[in-house]
Amino acid sequence: MRSLPSLTALRTFECAARHSHFGRAAAELCVTDSAVSHQIRQLEEQLGTPLFTREGRQVVPTPAARRLLQRLQQAFELIGEACDELRDPGSQAVLRIAVTPELAQKWLVSRLADFSDRYPQITLHLHEQPLEASLPSPDIDLAITYGTGPEDASAYFVRPLPTLQFFPVCSPSLFNQGGLKHPRDLARHGLLHDDQDGKTWTAWLTTHAGDIQPARHLYLGHAGLALEAAAQGQGVAMGDNLTAAEDLASGRLVRPFNASVAALGQYALVCERIRLERPAVAHFLDWLGDHLAD
Repeated sequence: MRSLPSLTALRTFECAARHSHFGRAAAELCVTDSAVSHQIRQLEEQLGTPLFTREGRQVVPTPAARRLLQRLQQAFELIGEACDELRDPGSQAVLRIAVTPELAQKWLVSRLADFSDRYPQITLHLHEQPLEASLPSPDIDLAITYGTGPEDASAYFVRPLPTLQFFPVCSPSLFNQGGLKHPRDLARHGLLHDDQDGKTWTAWLTTHAGDIQPARHLYLGHAGLALEAAAQGQGVAMGDNLTAAEDLASGRLVRPFNASVAALGQYALVCERIRLERPAVAHFLDWLGDHLAD
């Protein structure tokens, strides 16, 4: 087993860093201020680096100390959860998942009942994952991100979701009007965008339709909104094989053309490796793998 610093010193550090104050840490731990200072000095000597700087009456964690604080809080959470499971094997586990809005709305939410049926002892908390964020926030167990993934892959577990292909979709009524037989026919229709720069549509049009000018443009906040607007006949949206799958299967949307373009980014499930030790995380990974296989 690797050599660890004093667990008492680590617990004292976590409390002092969380409060940014030795006195408040001492009060929480029911020890003296000098005892807190002693434990911090001992930990700094063991780690070979300063952990705090003083600003007036407050102590401010250094960047290295903030990284240590985040990892310690996760470790203490795992220890507490393991102890809770021993005290009460039937206790509820909480799993916090962050997902991009479009994937939550158009793919994940409809499947969560199956997860709850399979694992009734796990309470899910679903949060929004900003599209531009490549990592989960510290209070999130798992995130489904979109993009190129985390830069520091050594600290994170990453499972890519299926490769995305983008293609136009519209309502059956719009398609049945007969005005969408060739990609260049899009010049007579409105385009529904799920990004603010129009890059996805530009890539598809450049590849398959050439230099055309659509009748109008409507920019929406994310793909879920764009697909819903398309299903209501408001124009032609850009769908993909994940978020548009259910609407295509149900007939709410149709593909007027077979042509597609590959996405520049990719959805991926990302979590810190330390969280893989949690049974609830392992259960969600297994469940998600089953649904992606289907």
